[in-house]
Amino acid sequence: MPSSRQPELTARDRLEIAELPARFCHFSDYGEYDRFAEVFTEDVVTTLVGVGEYKGLAAQIQHARDTETWTGGKAWHVVANLWIEAEADGAAVHYYMTGMLRMGAEGGGTVNTSGRFVDHVVRTDHGWRIRHREFAMDRPVVPPDLA
Repeated sequence: MPSSRQPELTARDRLEIAELPARFCHFSDYGEYDRFAEVFTEDVVTTLVGVGEYKGLAAQIQHARDTETWTGGKAWHVVANLWIEAEADGAAVHYYMTGMLRMGAEGGGTVNTSGRFVDHVVRTDHGWRIRHREFAMDRPVVPPDLA
């Protein structure tokens, strides 16, 4: 009888997987889009639940560049409550995300978007990478590039 057990993830796997959302946020918030290949597979799909999809690494990069333009370069991301569960072909990374707009010292920050993420990650020859990202926004909004 086949085993229904999920594969074991080592502590090293869990650390590398847990760093993926943080690295994405850093690369995105600091305009290091050329480093997205360190986070995503070439064929990655990001699904904005009920809104639309971005297919492929180039689409992720273009969306990040567009977001920088729409926000005047003031967007930043915060992730929290991350947990990882093994899947047959990798792992699922669950977390909450708050997208903020920096308004300067006097204006503070404003929440632009928030919601729940699930990143389905796989091990590649270059380490763990996100192959499919699902974002269920608390207040679904259609970004201009999906309108």
